Amino acid sequence: MKYRKLEQSEMLELTADFELEFGTYKANFFQRVLILMCKHSFLKRGSFRKLLTRVILSLGKSKLDISFRGAAYRILGEKNLIEYGLLLNPDYNSVEIDFLLEGAKSGSNFIDIGCNIGLYSLPLALASRSGKTLAIDANPKMIGRIQWNATASNLDNLISIHSAVGDVNGYCNLLIGKEDVAIVAIEENTEGKIPIRLLHDIIIDENIKTIYGLKIDIEGHEDKALVPFFNSAPKYLLPKKIVIEHPSMHSDYTGCVAEFIRLGYELRSRTRNNSLYELLD
Repeated sequence: MKYRKLEQSEMLELTADFELEFGTYKANFFQRVLILMCKHSFLKRGSFRKLLTRVILSLGKSKLDISFRGAAYRILGEKNLIEYGLLLNPDYNSVEIDFLLEGAKSGSNFIDIGCNIGLYSLPLALASRSGKTLAIDANPKMIGRIQWNATASNLDNLISIHSAVGDVNGYCNLLIGKEDVAIVAIEENTEGKIPIRLLHDIIIDENIKTIYGLKIDIEGHEDKALVPFFNSAPKYLLPKKIVIEHPSMHSDYTGCVAEFIRLGYELRSRTRNNSLYELLD
């Protein structure tokens, strides 16, 4: 992955694009036809997805307002593979989302570390309106967007938190992906602009007493975020279900695996990008 420095202007991502109400950028006839064709095609990943997204956006105002699992999203047309997936695949990451929601109640709490624009956070919050969903991301570009998406989705139980999650409380600078603006690399720096926080501290500050589901995707820093939490959290705070990005199809991050075994988590299944764990009773 190639990176660039995060510009100061990107620290405040909200622009004129977010002053217009949801539906301003609804798809026109030609876009609807092409989107429908793509949704019924088996070609939903890689170069095909990038190309078709560019074509679809070029047929309108270069932005689109769409619904996904009942939530509202504004697609800005940048290099963001999550946006491409939401636009073209109605079942995007459905196995993982359905796993997290299985058995959940209306008051269940969820945590999404590396929330992006809310692929997980918004459907989880919609399904559990009496509970809280914490959406955490170090990337200010994504925090601004998920806040807008949550408002457009009429959600008041989604709490967005602008922070990296690690094994210290401190600060960092960010590098942002040239090929995907949702991906960032963290450089710890006491003079950095972005906070780094311990997950346990974030949870306590938000007065979360129980966690039903946790999703984490933070570009290889999963051990730094989760291992300290597992070592310090009381048993009642352990998530019932965890969706965690895996480094390869047949392995998980070493530190997390050791903690999963120690705490009694069971690997339920693996998808293309994630491993699904459940805490045994």
